[in-house]
Parts: sequence; structure tokens; C-alpha cells
Amino acid sequence: MLTGTIPEVFFADNQFSLILLNIGDNLFEGELDNRIGQMTDLKGLFLFENSFEGPLPSEIGLLNFLSYTRMNGNEFSGPIPSELGRLRQLTEFHFQENPFSGTIPSQLGNMARMQDFRLWGNQLSGTIPEELYNLNGLAFLEIRDTKLTGTLSASVGQLTNLVQLRLSNNQLTGPIPDQIQELGKLQLAWLQYNRFEGEVPPGICSSPQLVILNADCLPIDDPTNPCLCCTACCNREERECELTRRL
Repeated sequence: MLTGTIPEVFFADNQFSLILLNIGDNLFEGELDNRIGQMTDLKGLFLFENSFEGPLPSEIGLLNFLSYTRMNGNEFSGPIPSELGRLRQLTEFHFQENPFSGTIPSQLGNMARMQDFRLWGNQLSGTIPEELYNLNGLAFLEIRDTKLTGTLSASVGQLTNLVQLRLSNNQLTGPIPDQIQELGKLQLAWLQYNRFEGEVPPGICSSPQLVILNADCLPIDDPTNPCLCCTACCNREERECELTRRL
């Protein structure tokens, strides 16, 4: 239940070299000092579930050793700095539940070690950058509940280590690419509440690990996205789902 702001001494003249800063799940507020870029030894930065606000400092992109970061559950606003793409050691990117706006920077596709990418529940718009599909170490990709448009690229098939794919409640259009059938480690896919056209590629039903598959396969007599093995079928217009337990 700690309150207030981060003391300025934390940032003054880089007096000491922090490796881990974890003040998550408190009541801190205010803007994040751009001198955080001086903490060049940081490997973990956890500010989640507080009331921080304002723009996210682009200087975070200077933290070359940063491997884990959780900024979720705050009031950070404005665009996501493209400089974050410099964080080549980063494996965890939890930026969900902030009112970020603008588009997803294509530079985030340079974070070569990324495994867990969560950017849901915000006000982002635009398309999923093609560069994100270069992150072939991804196990979790979650960009649901925002305002994304455009298509799901066939390049999704490059994410061969993907375990969970959550893209629900956007405005994605076009077909669900056949390449989604190539994700042999996929256990969960949320595709519902989009504007996809055509059937869910039936080959995904043969995926050995798949446990949960949701799509807009209602109404039953005239499904928007016919699906042979969905565990839940949803109606994108009425915003309701029915369990089918077909897997």
C-alpha cells in the first residue's frame, strides 16, 4: 500500500547500480523520470499495478541488459516508444491494461529473445506489424481487446514456438491464414470477435497440443467462420459464446 512517487535519489547521478527494481502492486503515482535510462545495469523492471501516468520515457530503450519488464495495470498514455526495439535481451514484455495510443512500433520486431508479449486492453490502432512475426521464440502473443485492423499475416506460421495466441475483440479482417495449422505447439487460440472471413483452417484440429480454440462460428445454421473443432463458438454481433467441447 505504498504511495507517492519514486524518490529522486533513485535517479540522481547514477549513485548505485540497480539490477532489479520491483515496486509492483502498490499505489505509486506520477510520471516515470526519464533518468531511468541511467540505470544501465537493470535486468528487471517491474512497475505493474500502480497509478503511474504520462508518457513512457523513450530512455528505457537504453537499458541494454533489460530482460524482464512489467508495466501493466497503470495509466501510461501516448505512443509506445519505438526505442524499446533496442532491447535485444528482453524476453518478457507486459504492457497490457494501459491507455497507450497510436500504433504498434515495427521496431519491436527487433527484440530477438522475446518469449512473452502482452499488449492487450489499450487504445492502440493500426495493423499488427509484419516484423513481429520475426520473433520466432514467442510462446505467448496477446494483443486482444484493442482496436487493431488489417489482416493476420501468413507469416504467423513462423512463430513455431507459440503456445498461446490471443487476438480476440479487435477488427481484424480477411481470411484466417492456413499457416496457423503449422503451429504444432499451440495450446490456445482466441480468434473471436473480429471480422475474419471464411472458415477456420481445418488442419488446426490435428494440432497435437491444442486444448482451447474459440472463433466466430455462430449462428450454427449460418456460421461466420465455420469451425470443425472449436471448443467455443461465438456470435460477433451479439457478443456471446457457447461451449461446444469439440476438441
